[in-house]
Amino acid sequence: MRIGLATAPVPKSLEHSLRCILDFMDQAAPFQVDLLCFPEAYLPGMRGQGFSIPLCEQNELREALSTICAAAADHQMGVILPMEWPSDKGRYNLVQVISPEGKILGRQCKTQLDPDEEGLYIPGRGRQLFEMDGVKFGVVICHEGWRYPETVRWAACRGAQIVFHPQCTGSNKVERTAQEWGDPDGPYYEKAMVCRSVENGIFFASVNYALSCQDAATSLIAPDGSCLAHQPYGQPGLLVQQLELELASGQTAKRYAPDRY
Repeated sequence: MRIGLATAPVPKSLEHSLRCILDFMDQAAPFQVDLLCFPEAYLPGMRGQGFSIPLCEQNELREALSTICAAAADHQMGVILPMEWPSDKGRYNLVQVISPEGKILGRQCKTQLDPDEEGLYIPGRGRQLFEMDGVKFGVVICHEGWRYPETVRWAACRGAQIVFHPQCTGSNKVERTAQEWGDPDGPYYEKAMVCRSVENGIFFASVNYALSCQDAATSLIAPDGSCLAHQPYGQPGLLVQQLELELASGQTAKRYAPDRY
């Protein structure tokens, strides 16, 4: 499987978000990307981070989703689309997984909210495993992958060879950008990526916004914990990588034996 990780700029509007998504899909198509992933809640943007994000109605988001599904079919490209979804109970922070045929394969809601997100989003329930072209994968959303490793293990134990991790970690409030990936004196987030890969024996693909103060790079981590590639901090761009799926044995996840506890 060839994946694309889109380090996208903070959207200025729903229209800007949609345009960025379609532009990244156009960029990914010549590289024959099978599955393209965007940052957390990218349609229309992540709330509570100091960004100006519009309040969109469900019909507006549904129309944008339909446009993206049509583009996925045109490009024959799968898309992991993080977005919000208004309901009569509140707004969900979720991911829509779109097939290369432009069909919705399913959705994964964020079930573990950051405390700062209380009141902005409501938690979903349940987890889902996805499959495309015979490759099983899971999705965990930001805070889940950092502080709730069982969300990653849930997918790995069920055969996922890769877990995608849309995130929004950092801000545009200050002009500080990390200089070295995995800096021992830097934030812990990139070390957490390594843990999620090694403790399960899978690939871990984490996708962040392009931020002026970026606490974690968009990164692809191999099952042995090595960083195969990452996008430079603060720079929008498309990271494309071919996965050697035979490396993702999931051995450590398969040996998980909670019944012995």
